[in-house]
Amino acid sequence: MSDMSLSVDVDAFAPSWQAAQNAAEATERNRKLAPELARDLAAAGMFKLFVPSEIGGLELSPVEGNRLIYELARHDASSAWVSMIGSTAALGAAFIAPEISADMFAAPARITCGIFAPNGRAVKNGDTYRVSGRWAWASGSANADYIGLGCLEVDAAGAPLPERPPRLVMVPREEIIFHDTWHTIGLCGTSSGDVELDNVEIPVAHSYTISAQKPWSDSALYKMPYFGFLATGVAAVALGNAQAALHDIHELALQKTPAGHSRALAEKSSVQSALAEAEAQLRSADAFYWQVLENIWHAVTHGADITPAARADLRLISTFAVRTSLQVIRTAHDIAGGSSVYKDLPLQRRLRDAETMSQHMITNAATFELVGRVKLGGFHPKMQL
Repeated sequence: MSDMSLSVDVDAFAPSWQAAQNAAEATERNRKLAPELARDLAAAGMFKLFVPSEIGGLELSPVEGNRLIYELARHDASSAWVSMIGSTAALGAAFIAPEISADMFAAPARITCGIFAPNGRAVKNGDTYRVSGRWAWASGSANADYIGLGCLEVDAAGAPLPERPPRLVMVPREEIIFHDTWHTIGLCGTSSGDVELDNVEIPVAHSYTISAQKPWSDSALYKMPYFGFLATGVAAVALGNAQAALHDIHELALQKTPAGHSRALAEKSSVQSALAEAEAQLRSADAFYWQVLENIWHAVTHGADITPAARADLRLISTFAVRTSLQVIRTAHDIAGGSSVYKDLPLQRRLRDAETMSQHMITNAATFELVGRVKLGGFHPKMQL
């Protein structure tokens, strides 16, 4: 990972990261972060990494914020995933009036999360929307104070209103119906079950649209493309998780002598070769990721427009990082042999977490097709880049 300096004190986050690591097994077993752990991470700032500084947020660059997410993922991927979803959802703070968003996103120990998919239907009535719908993958919902939910505007009869972009409505948790659907192989501790609204009234002022609304903050941070930004967050979790897996297998290889052998696992030439290749793969994906992200951020901060090629690059580095991380952890898992199936070895959890990350729509294998289409001249403004 690139050794860039940060504008925040990394050491201040370390106790929360260690608490997440200590609680990793309990987090997975309970399928959610314990409330005290979630609030601890929030108090440290992990949910307001990208909230405008004018209202009390950290307003870190994508490079800085994703580095903190990466570091948390080295300790526990579920905690990092929840923090990543919450912090990217909090980009909405720059689109909702400061007098509202200051409390909604930057209040002490505030926790938010969000789902962009426009699965809801919103009927406008004066200064409010009436919203109904159901959304999957509500990561972090177990402890969130507000959840941003994607909606399409419809008329009273339910017909979509033409040329109205999707909106995210910020909904307080007491208005939400929670469904216990998150029974998965990986990222088990992210409480990513379904949520539902049934004719809930939400003020228009508590909603926003990224595609057709100008942020009130003029920071370069809010000029970054939302989907590309989200993808880089997923990749930061994947890379941190994979780096920890390599550490785990190095430690195991030095300590384990396989049954029927007289030498440690680390002395086997096949293991040495496999680990060297896995490290090369991960370091390549890692360097590619941070270098492109830094280059694009530098261009944005110097007033350059984000070109279709740059948007595609954000998706490319992210998907490549996620897919490569998965392959690296599979290699580590194979090397571990029978030890890998036991719950007391974190490696098996890291593999399951990586497998689940790879299926997220923002970085799944189909993203390569989207990137390739842009590279071959097929960009369209409505592409979700």
